[in-house]
Amino acid sequence: MTRILVYTRTFLPVLGGLERNTYTLCRFLAESGYTVTLVTETLEEDTRRFPFRVVRTRSNFRIIREVLHTNIVFVNGGISIKPFLTALVLRKPYAPVYQSAELYIRGNDRGIGARLRHFLASHASLHIPVSRFAKAQLGRLLPGKKCIAVPNPIDQELLDLLTKSIPVDKEYDLLFAGRMIDGKGIFHLLEALKILHPHLPLRVAFAGDGEEKDSLVEVAAKLDLPIELLGRLDREALILAYQKARVLVVPSSTHTEGNPLVIAEALTCGTPVIASDQGAMVEAIGNAGTTFLRYDAADLARKIEWMFSDDNLSICTQATKTRLSDFSNATYAERIGEVMRALTHPEE
Repeated sequence: MTRILVYTRTFLPVLGGLERNTYTLCRFLAESGYTVTLVTETLEEDTRRFPFRVVRTRSNFRIIREVLHTNIVFVNGGISIKPFLTALVLRKPYAPVYQSAELYIRGNDRGIGARLRHFLASHASLHIPVSRFAKAQLGRLLPGKKCIAVPNPIDQELLDLLTKSIPVDKEYDLLFAGRMIDGKGIFHLLEALKILHPHLPLRVAFAGDGEEKDSLVEVAAKLDLPIELLGRLDREALILAYQKARVLVVPSSTHTEGNPLVIAEALTCGTPVIASDQGAMVEAIGNAGTTFLRYDAADLARKIEWMFSDDNLSICTQATKTRLSDFSNATYAERIGEVMRALTHPEE
């Protein structure tokens, strides 16, 4: 029986895209018949029962010991020295999962840590970006290394909830869902709304929490922009928010997005998307929305106005149906099967 270790720094009950993607990866591997152990440094316990073993530890010794007793190592979140260095020494196959190509080296780290991460990346058995855009980037950063793009799927919980939902009235013209931090472009969104407000007043809701929430409220008040704060939502409430919104806005600026789940979730709920022109988001949206120049509030205002003019909103809403196969569980299962064949039969 092939034993697989998946390492991630944070995991449930921390609630975010990375954590949910890690759960989905482990669940699919377990359902495919592999013995899966998830190792995380999130010590807080979760009340849910998982179909795989979960080890919560910050002990380097414990992490190394877990790697000793496994056959294949994954890290969701790029290059992590502790599990990968151990796997390399023990000659075990290992594969990083990248939400964005920038994660193959951390930020501005240019010291020995960066050199070690590059060394570990260059010796990885396989690289797994979550978008074709990130795959192309990695191809330039790590020429000649095998990459398989595996887009993040919609989790089963969302699909189950959608089957039980009933049609709802649209209450918001625009919805932002995510961390309320400057890098997510929330203040650029306010600037765009101020440009539009005299001739196109919009109902705008913000779902989520973050350190810039109070600043967001203050700036909106100064600009005389009415906004609604929905707070941090659980899965069922978030799905309802998508359904109540005409358009999701993902205006991320300095925060580099991989393949954000909010886009796939909104499209699955039939809600088109306006996002900044980061490559992975352009790819995810396709023709089910539009993108604007990153950092450019005036261009964001133009794209919002475009969305609500002529039949563009209706056309983009209809186009959401054409995007669903990329985020389906069937597509994900097929890609994970390809990943496992590449790791267990590298000679093929």
